[in-house]
Amino acid sequence: MRRGDLITTFSIIGYDPHEPAWGIAIASRFLAVGARTCWGEPTAGVVVIQAYANTGNGKEGVRLLQQGLSAEATIEQLMAEDRYRHLRQMAAIDWAGNVATYTGEGCTDWAGGVVGAHCAAQGNMLVNGDGCAAMVERFEGSSGPLERRLVDALTLGERVGGDVRGRQAAALYTVRQPFAEAYDVFTEPVLSLRVDDHPTPCGELSRLVDLYELVYFATPEHERTALTPEIIKRYQVVLQQRGYYAGSAHGQLDEATRRSLGQLARTENFRKRLPAELPWLDLRLLDHLEGRKHT
Repeated sequence: MRRGDLITTFSIIGYDPHEPAWGIAIASRFLAVGARTCWGEPTAGVVVIQAYANTGNGKEGVRLLQQGLSAEATIEQLMAEDRYRHLRQMAAIDWAGNVATYTGEGCTDWAGGVVGAHCAAQGNMLVNGDGCAAMVERFEGSSGPLERRLVDALTLGERVGGDVRGRQAAALYTVRQPFAEAYDVFTEPVLSLRVDDHPTPCGELSRLVDLYELVYFATPEHERTALTPEIIKRYQVVLQQRGYYAGSAHGQLDEATRRSLGQLARTENFRKRLPAELPWLDLRLLDHLEGRKHT
């Protein structure tokens, strides 16, 4: 096996048994860190490789998981066959949600990993080991979509004890079993978001997750707001600003406003947030269109 490329980085892998879903969030002072480190299949689980990363371990790891090997057994077999195992770092979650992490004794300090309930955090050439512990604690104590939990944990880890060289790139990779036969992007079981070169990659990855939730998730109950004149006016203003609406901001949900909302939904892919029937409007989407951070 070839020696590989040095990718000093930190990551967290996590499993949500309720969907089920598996995922990886990773960050580094390394260009396009997500391009060669994140591997997975909805029928297998996920594998993340780092330190002196050999992409073959990612591909082979997924294959072994698909054959039914546990996360621990998969890593053990890969490292038994890898003469540079002392330079490798990786982690895996198998189809059943079992977690394993590995750090070779030759990885650059700080290097190591922390295993939690349905998650593991690992890193090499980090400021300290506190970041990995913080990521596990944040993931275990959170709820909601897996993507948000992973990125929130990664952001905390970067703040507490990230890459000693600074920051450049981050990525999010999740897999889940499709709810139906593949039909369109909303039934695709794999999500891959990458920030390849950015001064604040974790913050940018968090912004992409916000946008992902607006595009892919229907409006939950707590983000719905009544059709008050104030809310309708705010929507009419942003519709004007985006060129969808030529009328005045009068606060009435008339036919022209409804058509403009429909055009917005089709053009900017907010169909999940703006259904054809409008018994309510989406407050989170409105905040996004106005450039506000929804709380």
